[in-house]
Amino acid sequence: MTRPRAAAAAAAAAVVAGYSYWRSAAFLRDPTRIPPEDEDTVVAAADGYVTYVKRVEHGEVPVAIKKRRSITLTEYVGAADADPSDRPDPGVSGWLVGTYMTEHSVHRNRAPIAGTVTVREHRGAAPFNRSMARMTANLVLRQRPFDRECEYLLTNERLTIGLRHATGAVVYVTQIADLWVDRIVAHTRPGDRLARGEQYGLIRFGSQCDVFLPDSLVSAVDVRPGQYVWAGESVLARVITAARTPTEPDEPTVSTIRGLGPRRTT
Repeated sequence: MTRPRAAAAAAAAAVVAGYSYWRSAAFLRDPTRIPPEDEDTVVAAADGYVTYVKRVEHGEVPVAIKKRRSITLTEYVGAADADPSDRPDPGVSGWLVGTYMTEHSVHRNRAPIAGTVTVREHRGAAPFNRSMARMTANLVLRQRPFDRECEYLLTNERLTIGLRHATGAVVYVTQIADLWVDRIVAHTRPGDRLARGEQYGLIRFGSQCDVFLPDSLVSAVDVRPGQYVWAGESVLARVITAARTPTEPDEPTVSTIRGLGPRRTT
């Protein structure tokens, strides 16, 4: 083999090795996360940038795709394997918080609240997973709304779990796959009990994680689009006083929007 060819082969091998390391060690790292001491906080389910905080009215959420139309959150209101009592009213209202996991984010997902799993619903791609490159471009170029023309929000594979809070309210977490995703993993099933901030799954290797917070549990969201959050630690919202059990102490709710915090490497 000539020297130029040997150098090219070595360079190619280095690229492959670097890519393999990035895809495994970087994506699958598992740093320790400690939830806030206040048990009335709802924590982020994924590391990444908050891409939207959308108001959901009567089971429908507006999306900035194809003339800003609204879509029905079918994965929340029609879970096939759920008991009828565990399905929310089709007209449920609340907040939908989207978190986009970048190539530098930890790709492990955690429970936003302590609760019992009531639903585990998988929906395949229709008809295939689309790339999330548009979301990356919107974030880099600061083009708002960040979900503008992000077709994957309507078509890509997803896995949703429902967590019933002690108050009876159900919070839903949806893992959404990217074009390059190998597998969505959720090590849980209906009947399991998860602690707030407990790790329950991951996405290999992507992508986005949405959290639906019903009005019966929270009255406001404490994050904003463009903010970076960390799974199991960053606060998305607080449980409202009226939703707590009678034995719980009264505390003021937080309705202010938190600002951007410093990035960190874990």
